[in-house]
Amino acid sequence: MSPEAYLQRKSAARANRAFYDALERLDLDALRVCWLDDPSVKCVHPGGELIVGPERVLEAWRRIFENARPWRFELVDLDLEVAGEMAWANQVERLHVVLESGVLIAESAATNLWVRREEEWKLVLHHASPIARRFFED
Repeated sequence: MSPEAYLQRKSAARANRAFYDALERLDLDALRVCWLDDPSVKCVHPGGELIVGPERVLEAWRRIFENARPWRFELVDLDLEVAGEMAWANQVERLHVVLESGVLIAESAATNLWVRREEEWKLVLHHASPIARRFFED
């Protein structure tokens, strides 16, 4: 891997982690910085419909944040690829939610698609699907 490719991969990985850090802090302003400000952005929450456009995507996150309990995202099996001005991260989001009775852990398979604009990675798609069953056990 060339030094430039290594640096781009590292910066895309930092952007991906910044997205989850913003979610953990319930920080809508930090989340807004992660997303590309373009009508083509899309988001699918586990079990939810396709949400299109930055205003609607951020409004959906705002509504989630309103009802959120303390939570933490553990990223498992992260696979990040960079090809020119695009990067994608596939991972299992292991969401740890603090409840009065203990900690609930839920898993979703997620893909984040990034584009590079002015040397910054911006999110154009977040798609998470709940893992109800596994086809393969490693």
